[in-house]
Amino acid sequence: MPTSHRSGSIIKGAIRRGRFFAIAGVGMLGVTIIGGGIATGQLPMNLALSGQPFTATISALGAQGITVYPRAVSTAAGEQPSIAVKIDQVQLTDVCLSTVARGLPFIGDVTLFARVPGDNTTAESLVLDAASVGGALTVADVRLGLDASALGEVTGSQTSAITVGESSAAVTTVDVIALAATGASLQGLAVSVEGREASC
Repeated sequence: MPTSHRSGSIIKGAIRRGRFFAIAGVGMLGVTIIGGGIATGQLPMNLALSGQPFTATISALGAQGITVYPRAVSTAAGEQPSIAVKIDQVQLTDVCLSTVARGLPFIGDVTLFARVPGDNTTAESLVLDAASVGGALTVADVRLGLDASALGEVTGSQTSAITVGESSAAVTTVDVIALAATGASLQGLAVSVEGREASC
């Protein structure tokens, strides 16, 4: 009986260590995704084309120099249709990013969250590939039917684009395939994980 008890203790300890490393690994993944240089608030952003979708929500947006066009992007999960959105300058309020890692050993589904409260997120030359975008939008200087390839944004087939000079938006939800920016500032960034499937 004592031998069996000790064996059970060893297994229990192994599970605890496994849970720790799985949670720590997901947290480090989040920090890696957001990038380096968080202490200074200035960093390039690049969410890799892994095929793992992100959900993004914001409470307000102000942007200048917007181009929108359809395209396909190559990810680890294969080709995916995309709404490509290029923004010259943008300020975001109450940003939340979430993605789910399913079936992790010992703990099951885990959701990674990255949050920036208030109007503390700005970015330059942001390119966003989205599966869907929903919200209320106010725009100015709208032009339809431009040749997107002439704008230098699309490779392959010719597509039409929409350009917008300036815009503002209220609560917005985006299903993100990929995101990149040449420069960004995220003041007050907090990355966390929860042991369940959830979203922003």
